[in-house]
Amino acid sequence: MRAGLLALADLELLLARAAGVLARLKVCANPDCGAAFFDASKNSSRRWHDVKTCGNTANLRASRERRRVATA
Repeated sequence: MRAGLLALADLELLLARAAGVLARLKVCANPDCGAAFFDASKNSSRRWHDVKTCGNTANLRASRERRRVATA
């Protein structure tokens, strides 16, 4: 079963490369996540597989860090 899944993943990568959309296949920017996703945004700028979970966590951390630096 594992070999079959890897073969399907390889096939999808080849098809994405042939279609010119390989750069839109990304990995979530959250280091604790690592989910792979297809970036269908207009300018290919998505960073997280889901903004409500990983994106919100990252934005909250960045906001707290900016406030911490501003008050220090």
